[in-house]
Amino acid sequence: MAEQVYEGRAVLLVTAMLGAENLAKSLSEGAGVVLEVARSRRAALASLRRQMYVAVIVDTELPAIEVTSTEMLWQNGGVAVPLEVDLRALGAAALTRLLRSMLERRNEMETIVREEVTRSMAEELRSTVTGMLLQSDLALRDKNLSPVLERRVRELRAMADDLRLRLRAA
Repeated sequence: MAEQVYEGRAVLLVTAMLGAENLAKSLSEGAGVVLEVARSRRAALASLRRQMYVAVIVDTELPAIEVTSTEMLWQNGGVAVPLEVDLRALGAAALTRLLRSMLERRNEMETIVREEVTRSMAEELRSTVTGMLLQSDLALRDKNLSPVLERRVRELRAMADDLRLRLRAA
């Protein structure tokens, strides 16, 4: 199976555990993402303010004495998928599988949303173009329409008809 690389997609790993850089490297290679390590919730909050992430993974073993809470990270995470796990108990291999699965599901959801938005916009455009065609036909029936305005309305109708054909083909 070919490795899928999530270009331009970064994941934030929040942990104070020793060897976090090795874990980050393993996750980065295994899941095909750019991984940044933050050693505290406060550092993670600063990173979230600078950059967008597709996921934020927080180690449950972080000291609870920090002023910055995990909830604050979730609130500032934007579109990042939040994940709180015990890194030591889960291990690198399981975390890699979890991260890959999560990112694949996210990609699927983004595709579904993109297709739905495209469909919805095309439907709205079709409706608008139909209205333009009807209004231009009504205007062309007017016997008092000057030759200059008639030419402009015919041009407008031709453009609307062209757009209708393009939307039908799309």
